[in-house]
Amino acid sequence: MSTTVCPQGDLESLPAREPTPRNRRGRPSRREAEVIDKRVLNSARLCFLENGFNSTTMDAIALHAGVTKVTLYQRHADKEALLRAVMHERIATWSITSRERASSMGETLDHRLRHYARSTLRWSADKEIRAFADLIRGCWGSAPSVAEEMEAIRTGRMLDVLEQDFLELGAKEGMVVAQPRRLAEMFLGMLTAFMGPATGETFNEDAIASYADQAVDILMVGRRAWGYEEV
Repeated sequence: MSTTVCPQGDLESLPAREPTPRNRRGRPSRREAEVIDKRVLNSARLCFLENGFNSTTMDAIALHAGVTKVTLYQRHADKEALLRAVMHERIATWSITSRERASSMGETLDHRLRHYARSTLRWSADKEIRAFADLIRGCWGSAPSVAEEMEAIRTGRMLDVLEQDFLELGAKEGMVVAQPRRLAEMFLGMLTAFMGPATGETFNEDAIASYADQAVDILMVGRRAWGYEEV
């Protein structure tokens, strides 16, 4: 039997047991099923973050969530599928929070890039996001499909946004961007280099703002070298 121990965290407010079925067929109601789904994902998230993917078992997650293994496997075919579900749930939650925090992004390419740079660095400094980054890095050997998918989501969305702005806002400002995707990758790479692997180091707002502005300044000053051409 697994000895994996998962932290209680914010699950203390959730029911300790599966809700008692209330219909004739013995199945939980929709509301009860939603509660179980939430508890399973929360338990899996805490177990994965506490113990890592390889050291976490489906038995431990079921025990922590207060559900049977049958209930767990009815929802998620295996541990890899459960990790994928956890990651998609967190990405959806982070996206909602990001939209709620969003302020005016500005109408010029310079202002827009400064907004993206600061926002990206703030999110990268978030403790939970850095913890998940560590978790995913540890999955490349055991769950590469999940790691690849999450990396594509993490970088792909931002690259799409940057590429579009380089094209559209660049054109409005009298510039033709020869290779907008490559430029977006360079810019995102500069931001990624600031954070590096999760080390527990604290990045304050002044450091984030200073580096974000520096990255944008370098990009804009050297725009001809990075693929910009005047119309």
